[in-house]
Amino acid sequence: MLRRCVPLLTIALLSGCTLTQSANHEKTMNAINTMEERVNFQFATMIQQINEQNEYIANLEKELSSISEELSRPPVHVAPVVETMVEEEEAVAAAEPVIDTKVAHGKVILGEEEWVWLDSIQSFFKARIDTGATTSSLNAIDIQIFERDGKEWARFNLNHTFEGNGDNSEIVEAPVVRWVKVRQSTAEQAERRPVIEAWVKLGQLHEKAQFTLADRSHMTYPVLLGREFFKDIALVDVGKKFVQGMNEQQILTTTN
Repeated sequence: MLRRCVPLLTIALLSGCTLTQSANHEKTMNAINTMEERVNFQFATMIQQINEQNEYIANLEKELSSISEELSRPPVHVAPVVETMVEEEEAVAAAEPVIDTKVAHGKVILGEEEWVWLDSIQSFFKARIDTGATTSSLNAIDIQIFERDGKEWARFNLNHTFEGNGDNSEIVEAPVVRWVKVRQSTAEQAERRPVIEAWVKLGQLHEKAQFTLADRSHMTYPVLLGREFFKDIALVDVGKKFVQGMNEQQILTTTN
């Protein structure tokens, strides 16, 4: 019995050693393959960087060659232009540069009061430029909210009497973009008001602005422009009025 067991044990030990060696060999090969892939990737990256550097050097050489050609060319001598009219020279020397008083530092200058043109109504309205107000406001009487194509719309009467245009009464319809709550100092509860969008022209500006609809018939200005309209595009000088004036083409449109 002992003689039979000894060979079997020997075979089992040899088999275990073989399996262990095979597993170690497989791990070694996997590690080698991983290292080889990593080396190949690094090598490819280095080649790409070298190609980019060679291309950059080639471009620099082209620029240097172009600059050398420009420097090697003989200078072009321009004959001075002799003015024959002394009066013209004095007039040009005395001429002052034209200064645009409506623009400063790339921004439109607005006074405390300005004329604004509403595209949807095709008319001018006197507006107050209010640096203390965030949103703009538009005079609206008899506001009616209705639905059109699944969206809320507002119908209102923009009726305001002001100098230069008499009694201006217009029925306006516009989609409601949002609602705001406004609390008056004389009221205990906040009032919910609709907000619409309208295209406005003011001098060189032609912007779409959001207006809160409110009854401003008792106020001097039917339109109030808040900071959301003129921020980043205009400068306000409260010591001036009607800096931008009225657009002549729009005046012709309203009179014809």
